[in-house]
This record gives sequence, structure tokens and C-alpha cells, in this order.
Amino acid sequence: MKKVLFLVLSFLIIYTMKIFAQDAQEIIKNVQDKYGTITDARATFSQSIKYSSGKVEKSSGTFYIKKEEKYRIETANSIIVTDGVTSWSYNKKRNQVLIDNYKPDGNTFSPNKFLFKYPENFYSDLEGSETVNGIECYAIKLTPRNKGSVKSAKIWVGKNDNLIRKLTLTTSESTSTYILKKISLDVGLSNSKFTFDPSSEAPGAEVIDLR
Repeated sequence: MKKVLFLVLSFLIIYTMKIFAQDAQEIIKNVQDKYGTITDARATFSQSIKYSSGKVEKSSGTFYIKKEEKYRIETANSIIVTDGVTSWSYNKKRNQVLIDNYKPDGNTFSPNKFLFKYPENFYSDLEGSETVNGIECYAIKLTPRNKGSVKSAKIWVGKNDNLIRKLTLTTSESTSTYILKKISLDVGLSNSKFTFDPSSEAPGAEVIDLR
């Protein structure tokens, strides 16, 4: 009898795991379909970074994205911009601009990857439902398929609109949490939004060109 009960419980566990995996894949497909039709987007966000030392940093700002690899992230202390070829990083406190070639990395964070290109380098598992800013969301755990800087991640997808509302990224050094607010799609962003001219946007700043 115990053996039969064990087999039944094992079957139920495996069956439930398969259902959750299928649900996660279906949600991912819905997200892909949603963002596959979008050209650009704008959203405000709040960010919290907890370091392994226990230190916590918080900030907020606005990001802009456009297919394929263009994005701009603005906060009170910095502006990060790329047009998919060149990247600019402006540190307002240091009054310094770093210019470099854009170097996409399969495991590092960029808003485009999590909004336009769902991370194909991750396994996904549905963990359940949670509320983010009053919006009912699916919570999906992401596990990297290959070793990289990101050890694990998690996203929250709106049940009614298939928009990513929150994400966390965990590395060996820290855990970063992003909560997205006021998401606007297809706002007609100009390509000029994704370049940075230090002479006009950061007059007097030190410019270091690493290209």
C-alpha cells in the first residue's frame, strides 16, 4: 500500500512539474508575441541593488528602447545610451563620459533582451502568481543554460497584458530588482534618442574614449 501511495505521489509531482513547465513556455510565447509586434517602448522604473556585503542602493528613472539593440537608461546620477554600435556612459557625480564599442553579452542585463528578446539562454519555471503594483502577474524563475555573470533571474508577467512588470537578476556580487511602471508602447522614438553628444548633454565633462 505504501509503495502504491509513493508511486501515486511521485506521479502527481512529476505531472504537476510538467504542467508548470508547459505553462511557463506558454507565457513566454505570449510575451514573445506581444513584444514581437512592438517597435519601441518607454517606461519609468525603480531599481534596488543589494550587494553581498549587505549594502543596498536604490534609484529610479526612465528607460527607452528600440529594436534591435538601441536603449537609453536615465537616472538621477547617470545616463547609459547605446545605438547598437557605440555605447556612452555618463556619470553625473564624476562629470565623466565613457565611450566604447557596444559589447552585447548573452548573460548581462539590457532592457531590450528582457522586453524584446526573451532570454533564450535561460530555462524557465512557473512559480505561481504575485501582485506587482496592483497588477496580477505570473512569477517565472529563470535559470541560465550556460555559465555566465547572471546566476539566476526571475520575471513577473502581467496576466492580462503579457507585459513584464518586474525582474530580478542575481550575480555572485549582488541582486538587482527592477520594477517597471507607466509602460508606453510604440511611442515613435527617434534614433537620435539613442546617441549621446557630450558637448550638449554633458558640457564640461571629462570624455574618455575607449574605442
